[in-house]
Amino acid sequence: MAGQTGFDLEINRILNTPVSLVWKAWIVKENLEEWWCPKPWRAEFTAFDPRPGGAFDTIMRGPDGEKHVYAGSFLEVAPMERIVFTGLFGENWRPLPDESGMGFAAIITMTAQGDQTRYSALVRHASAEGVKKHEEMGFHDGWGAAIDQLEALAASLS
Repeated sequence: MAGQTGFDLEINRILNTPVSLVWKAWIVKENLEEWWCPKPWRAEFTAFDPRPGGAFDTIMRGPDGEKHVYAGSFLEVAPMERIVFTGLFGENWRPLPDESGMGFAAIITMTAQGDQTRYSALVRHASAEGVKKHEEMGFHDGWGAAIDQLEALAASLS
């Protein structure tokens, strides 16, 4: 669904697991690699430093040898509440070229609701073209599947 600018994509869910476990699934690199890509794709984080300005680099590999490299950084990390990341800046705020044409900033919020978590992924793009490209790449299905995997992994953690 579009936001105020028309340049946003958003997914909101209630996850049947406490926010502490959703956070653990997000902030531990090995956990994140388990759910980040919709299966059968897999993710390898080559740099992961969850602090403002810290690196957030991954290689996503598809079942037929596809490879997508993503370099980015964390903009904000508020434990058990909010994670903001982007591919427009690399580690230590180094500007990166936007070769994809759909550069974005993702704002992930987690709010405790008893033993459940209200989870929101708001993805802000620079242009309508970037939004369209991200939608055509399967934003809702792909991010939705990854959130399903996040929920399943978080439920398995202790």
